[in-house]
Amino acid sequence: MKLREEALQRLESLDLGGYAQRRSYLDGNVTHLSAYLRFGILSLAEARDRAWSADCDLASREKFLSELAWHDYYRRVLALLGEGIRSAIEPAKSGWGADAYERTLPDDIVAGASGLACIDAFANELRETGYLHNHARLWFAAYLVHWRKIAWESGARFFLDYLIDGDSASNDLSWQWVASTFSDAPYIFNRANLERYSAGRFCSSCPKRSAGCPFEGEYDAISQALFPHKKGDLGPQPELRAPADRPAVPGKRPERAIVLHHYDAMRPTHPAARFAPDAPALFVNDAALYDEASVNHVGRTIVYAALGSMQAEYRVGDFVEESLRFAREVGADAAIVTESSDPTLRRRFRMLGEHIEVVPVPDDPFVTLDEEVDLRRFSRYWSLARRSLRTAASAANIVPLFSN
Repeated sequence: MKLREEALQRLESLDLGGYAQRRSYLDGNVTHLSAYLRFGILSLAEARDRAWSADCDLASREKFLSELAWHDYYRRVLALLGEGIRSAIEPAKSGWGADAYERTLPDDIVAGASGLACIDAFANELRETGYLHNHARLWFAAYLVHWRKIAWESGARFFLDYLIDGDSASNDLSWQWVASTFSDAPYIFNRANLERYSAGRFCSSCPKRSAGCPFEGEYDAISQALFPHKKGDLGPQPELRAPADRPAVPGKRPERAIVLHHYDAMRPTHPAARFAPDAPALFVNDAALYDEASVNHVGRTIVYAALGSMQAEYRVGDFVEESLRFAREVGADAAIVTESSDPTLRRRFRMLGEHIEVVPVPDDPFVTLDEEVDLRRFSRYWSLARRSLRTAASAANIVPLFSN
């Protein structure tokens, strides 16, 4: 079965029953859609529409939509800040300066040999499968940053080396959320939380289950031990203002154009392909582009597999050079691309635009925000996104969408 068809089948069979109540448990109801969404094999809009038609309780529908919204939110922050997300967006709220954190990942973490059953299991699962439940990602990140005092950037890099759904937006900004460089407080957990959501599977066999567990205790005591220099209110943070969404309407289609596929939109129905369905299409396997964009080897394999559902010339080499060569061969003087928030792709589009016309087609929107939004916090984005979703659902006679 081709990857696009596999993704559509998984989406169609999606069961959101009890999703709101169980998704945080390691054995709970998770969708396993993340890799398809990361590479645009499925669009956020397609997943949203499936949620609209799902036979489930309203709380689960809203929770699933809010999880999709986090993807959209992080992509918007990436589009606004670009490679700025690779550095701390705000000062950490931990009371520790940047020089308190080591930049090198400890060998015991990489090897899964920390002596903590949970942390070692997470590291091993990540290396062996390329996947971790979202809750496990948060626990692992919190341990690395707050207990081991390792810079979040090093942990984020470790994740991107292995995750099958790894992308800089969701990954780096989630690590910053844990580290409190893009949130109001450091994220921490305790043993009771770990045992509850993992059904105790790690603690029962951990060498430190009886003594020496660093996660034992109440939250206040753990926080005081980890952050003895933590200050109170640091005052308001600068806003991250993004403009209202413009209408998703491309310009006039060039008469002689090619369509360029890329790793952020690996479905045959992406907007550029729909805009020019009869135009010659190309996909360039550019190792340097992958490296620059932190697309790991598993991700490259997924992208290649997704090509099986797409009609395109396949070439290996430099993205810009091969695109120009292909355009000359077919007599084209323009390239049509689906827009991306990825700064690496955007840079290639600009480089290509120095030689031929590049026509960007907006990706299928998850929501359309009709006013300026402050992306400093998800809650500010979600208040507008939720309103947009409600309006769109009402127009499609899908009511009620949310429980309130």
